[in-house]
Amino acid sequence: MGCYHFHLNQLSRGKGQSAIASAAYRAGAKLECTYYGEVSDYTRKGGVVLAEIHLPKQAPERLKDRETLWNEVEWIEGNKKAQLAHSFDIALMNEFSMEENIELARRFVEEQLVARGMIADLAIHDPKKGKDKIPNPHMQHIMVPIRPLQEDGTWGQKQKKVPVLTPDGQPVLNQKGQPVFRAVHTTDWSRKETLEELRSAWARMCNELYEEKGLTERVDARSYEERGIDKIPMVHEGPNVQAMEARGISTTLGSLNRLIRALNDMKERAKNLLQWSLLRQSQLMERMLFLHQPTLADYLRNYYDKRNAVTESYAYGTQKAKNTNLKQFAETIRFLEEQDVRTPEQLTEKIQELDTQLKEVSQRLNQQLSALRSVNSNLYAMKEYFETRPVYLELKNKYFGREKFKEEHKKELSGYYRSERILKENLDSRGKIPEGQWKREADSLSEEIAALRKEDKRIHAMLRKYEGIKNHVEALMAEEDEGVSLPETNKREHATETKEAVRTMKRKKKHHGMEL
Repeated sequence: MGCYHFHLNQLSRGKGQSAIASAAYRAGAKLECTYYGEVSDYTRKGGVVLAEIHLPKQAPERLKDRETLWNEVEWIEGNKKAQLAHSFDIALMNEFSMEENIELARRFVEEQLVARGMIADLAIHDPKKGKDKIPNPHMQHIMVPIRPLQEDGTWGQKQKKVPVLTPDGQPVLNQKGQPVFRAVHTTDWSRKETLEELRSAWARMCNELYEEKGLTERVDARSYEERGIDKIPMVHEGPNVQAMEARGISTTLGSLNRLIRALNDMKERAKNLLQWSLLRQSQLMERMLFLHQPTLADYLRNYYDKRNAVTESYAYGTQKAKNTNLKQFAETIRFLEEQDVRTPEQLTEKIQELDTQLKEVSQRLNQQLSALRSVNSNLYAMKEYFETRPVYLELKNKYFGREKFKEEHKKELSGYYRSERILKENLDSRGKIPEGQWKREADSLSEEIAALRKEDKRIHAMLRKYEGIKNHVEALMAEEDEGVSLPETNKREHATETKEAVRTMKRKKKHHGMEL
């Protein structure tokens, strides 16, 4: 599997970023920013193997100059918190030569970015690595101005205002009777769907080149969920819960995340156990038939008999070792009999059942988590609403100093408006807050999650038993493959006798240099 990394973020003045400084760093160049009156010099930066600007057909030739391009971007954006550019960070493939990577990067820029009307400032870095380090060539970054160019080559608008309409097509009015507007992007460059298309296009282009070169590596742009990787997402805890957990105080969300981690771990272990069982099934059957041992218990008994035979060579501790082996053997045989597992096929079936049970528990937990998030969101909104409502009512009754009061209580008022919106969307048929219903739902979900915890413990105990059987089988098969020679047994016995002699040896008295 090749290394796939495709990340997009926005360069923003609100984050203290500068388009000129960012472009200078990526290109390893010296650029002057006329907007801030600063010079950014990265000419000593190493590892930059390519830095070039790709323009769409309507772009004027002057924008080929990096300093001109990004100074125009800085000046055209008047807002002090304006977003300036999209910045792509895309890993190139170690299986391709640098020339192939450069050609691939240029194709992607032209076919996927410039073709959409974007200006793309492309820089490719090949940072130096130590002798034993894996090379990491990467395309870092492609900078694209967020503001588009119009057909005449002038800068266009990033957003436009459109009226908000009711379902029957009438304009929505505010309290003053004026139409309400919302801002929408003039391009689709910032849409999630566009990013997914770009990610998929890059993966497709890389895989096409892998195929041309006759390589087996492939990359995949899809997320784990889209690829069918079964993993339960963790629950967001927040700083308060994390602080309590750090002090050793158990919380509901912390316990829930521990349950999720345990289930995810068990699912992975069950998957590995099932793969092992399917792999070893036929080999185990052949060996059992060859040794005339009709059941899995008989085969394991042979394993323990061999271990007990080895303990006979010990100079001491023989009985203790025998007792330990006997106890382990009895527990394993009892478990196999309880589960009615006699053959390797039945062992595989039981592990498959365990894997299915884990999937069912995970599915139930996912459903409960979805419902729990919704109920907890409503309960938190209700709590915040009643806590902040007195501040809102005080503001409502004020005739003087309203603006100062708003500024002083900005956080409380923001919480009130947010919670009010959530509650309005979740009122019951009578227009009331269904507090009792939400609390009953929360209690019911907590009981269900408690039941899942019990199921989790039961499955975990079963999983450990099957993993123990796997370890015993692997140990026995390894001994059968390698064998234990007589000289090796004698060597062990001699080492044991030597240890016993050292232990019982009479110590010399120390005279400390004095004759008595």
